[in-house]
Amino acid sequence: MLLIGATGGVAYMLLSAHSTNRDLADVQITEVKRSEQPFLSQSDLEKIDDRFLFRAVAEEVVPSVVYIEVISESSDQDDSSIWTRILPYHEQSLGSGVIISEDGYILTNQHVIENALDDGISVTLHNRKTYRAVVIGTDPSTDVAIIKIDAADLQPVTMGNSDQLHVGDWVMAIGNPFRLRSTVTAGIVSALSRDVQVIDHPYRIESFIQTDAAINRGNSGGALVNTSGELIGINTAIAAERGNYQGYGFAVPSNLALKVARDLMEFGTVQRGLLGVTIQSVDSRLAEREGLSRVSGVLITNVARKSAAEEGGVKESDIILKVNQKRVHQTNDLQVEVALYRPGEELTLTLWRDGGEVEKSVRLKEFNSDELQQDSTSDP
Repeated sequence: MLLIGATGGVAYMLLSAHSTNRDLADVQITEVKRSEQPFLSQSDLEKIDDRFLFRAVAEEVVPSVVYIEVISESSDQDDSSIWTRILPYHEQSLGSGVIISEDGYILTNQHVIENALDDGISVTLHNRKTYRAVVIGTDPSTDVAIIKIDAADLQPVTMGNSDQLHVGDWVMAIGNPFRLRSTVTAGIVSALSRDVQVIDHPYRIESFIQTDAAINRGNSGGALVNTSGELIGINTAIAAERGNYQGYGFAVPSNLALKVARDLMEFGTVQRGLLGVTIQSVDSRLAEREGLSRVSGVLITNVARKSAAEEGGVKESDIILKVNQKRVHQTNDLQVEVALYRPGEELTLTLWRDGGEVEKSVRLKEFNSDELQQDSTSDP
């Protein structure tokens, strides 16, 4: 009886499962709506916040940034070894550069192409075309260099005025970190006029733009641009214990880089004027003693004989407040301002002397490192 009952129950379940009288859900077909246009256009977003300009800026500037590979002699090889003389060891490095003219002049860092072999510099454009580059000139004191490729109708970057930068401005860094080509990062201007002593040169000129836009190995020589797509710096250095991004990147201001670039393209070397003074920054104690209303300016501690400063009437203990009406706050500000001019050009110095301001016109002399070594009191 149990077996008959179980068999009947199974048969009933099977028949019920195949019954056409089951209750079915009432399903309606729904069409998913899709918009071909965003609710807010790109131009609308750009009006709301500068950050929405980044896409347009990237499209404009990325074609002007190049990828550089350099083959150089290894700095670690043992020159006394017979094998390294027969078969010298070569090493490969990479960096970035910025096209500044349609006919192939490229702005980069001196350390990117340092010790490059003949025909050892390779430049790859955004369109993947590769060229051999020649060195036009370098300036170790600013870590700026110019190279050139044999090409035409290139897309040069638009040069901006780095003097118009302010802390907090949005900026973008474009380069080739870790061989990742055409990488774009964004951040703000964290500080201006930074002297971080990363340039290994006795007459280094450092007044870096500091930014928190991510800059890593391979970004050197790349572009730092504002939200108008204008070049306002050449990415040069990072502050990190292991050489990777930690939020502190530094760029050579475009005004200084452009002046150096023009000199290198025209003369093959930098035409640098010399003021001929020894200087130190004004501190709070000195400012109070001299009656200054702010802690700013550069104290002249010595004036070199027959220098431009001496012939222009500048005296020891004068405090330089402005150069051509632009205020200088510390020593590297003055060095950069002088570096923007060539020998023979005239500067107007606003000095603090005997409790009041006086102006002196100074005609710069030619910078000569050999003479400076003989007279250690001189400072550009």
